[in-house]
Amino acid sequence: MGFTHSGSDGTGWTDSPDDEATLAQLVAAIGAQQARLANSSHTGLNGQVDRAQHQKQVLGAFATLRIANEIPESARLGPFARSNASYRVSCRISNGQPCPQADTASDVRGIAIKFFTDQDVETDLLMTNEGGRSHARNAVQFMAVADIIVASLAEGPKSGLTTGLRELITEKLGLIEGLRVLKILLEETKLHYVDSVTTEHYWGSVVQLGQAAIKYSLHPHETTEPGTDADRHADDYLRADLLNRLKDGPVKWRLGVQLFVDENSTPINDASIEWKADVVTVGELEIASAPSGEDEARINQLAFNPANGFSPLGITHARKDVYAASAANRKDRGVLTSEEARALLKSR
Repeated sequence: MGFTHSGSDGTGWTDSPDDEATLAQLVAAIGAQQARLANSSHTGLNGQVDRAQHQKQVLGAFATLRIANEIPESARLGPFARSNASYRVSCRISNGQPCPQADTASDVRGIAIKFFTDQDVETDLLMTNEGGRSHARNAVQFMAVADIIVASLAEGPKSGLTTGLRELITEKLGLIEGLRVLKILLEETKLHYVDSVTTEHYWGSVVQLGQAAIKYSLHPHETTEPGTDADRHADDYLRADLLNRLKDGPVKWRLGVQLFVDENSTPINDASIEWKADVVTVGELEIASAPSGEDEARINQLAFNPANGFSPLGITHARKDVYAASAANRKDRGVLTSEEARALLKSR
C-alpha cells in the first residue's frame, strides 16, 4: 500500500442512491433492531434503546488532527482545505457489535472522529477495519445481515443464529450472495486477530468532496510498535493496550484519502469491493494522553454521521438516514446535540 499521489482527480463517477421507499424501510428496520435488543433479556439493556452498532466504547478521548501541507488540489477542500490546519477532535474507538462483548470476541473494530472545521462545519470520519470494504454490497444487504446479528443477540446465539443464517442464505440474499457475505465476515472477524487498535487499518465509505469521489482511511503511524501491550486473553485487552501505550507517549495514525479512478477499480455503488487506488496522506491523528472518566462519558454521548461534512455517495446515502434515525431513537440516553458537541470540543 503506497501513500503516494494519485494521477486521478476523482471525477467521472456515477451515483445510484436508494429510492425514498427503500430508505424509509431501512430507517424502520434500524428502529426495530434497536427495540428488539433493548427488550431482550440477553442483552442487559433493560428496555433502554442504545446504539444500533458499535455499542462498546473501547476508548473515548480528545485528540488532535493535523492536516498535511502537501495535498492534491482535488482533495484540498472541506476539512482538508487549509494546509497545516490543526483541529481538536473527539475520537471514539469501539467494537462493532450492538451490545457489549469481550474484546476477545470476534468482531470488527471502528474509529469515529468528530470535529468542526474553520468554517464551523460539523465533520465526522467513520471507519472500520473491515479490509477496505464492507461485507455488504449495499445498504439493503447490510441491514439484512444486521437482522441476523440482532437475532443472535436478542434470542440467544443458538436460536437466533440458526434461524438467521437460514433466512440469510435462503430468503434475504440467496445462496451465492449469502455465502459471499459469510466468507468476508469470517475473514474479517474470526480469522482476523487484532493485537491492538493502533496497528489496524480503518476505512470509511465513499463520499463526495468537491467534484471528487473519495474514501478516507486511517493507517498505523510508522512509530507504532507491533503486537499488544496487554493480556491478549483479558476481556478488555484492547483498552488496556491503549492505556498502556499512552503511558509511554502519544498514539498516532496517518489519515489517508483515495480518489475515484474508474468503476472497475474504485466502484461507487458496490461497497463490498476494495478500492484499488493510491492512498494519499492528508493528515495525522494523535491521542496525546489517556482521557478522564468524564471525557469518556461525554464522548460516549456523541452521535456520529458519515454524511456530516461531506455529500453522501453510494451506500453513504442510506447510512446518512439510518445513523440519524439510530441517534434519534436513543435520545433518552442523553445524546449530545451538534451545539453541545461543538461546545464540548471548544472546552477541551
